[in-house]
Amino acid sequence: MKVYVLTADTYDEGYGSSIVLFGVFSTEEKAHKQANEMELNYYDISPMNIDENEEPSYLGGYIE
Repeated sequence: MKVYVLTADTYDEGYGSSIVLFGVFSTEEKAHKQANEMELNYYDISPMNIDENEEPSYLGGYIE
């Protein structure tokens, strides 16, 4: 079974990054709807399989 993970970078003060998990949805359309309702500017929807090993997925961040 596939799910859709909604994340976004919520840091908006100069340089940096703060990746936040907003939810896990059963369809990509539901994830897009939530992102639009929350007025997220820069978001990512990643499809993932439940109960299966996945390759490591970089969520994001900032390293200086």
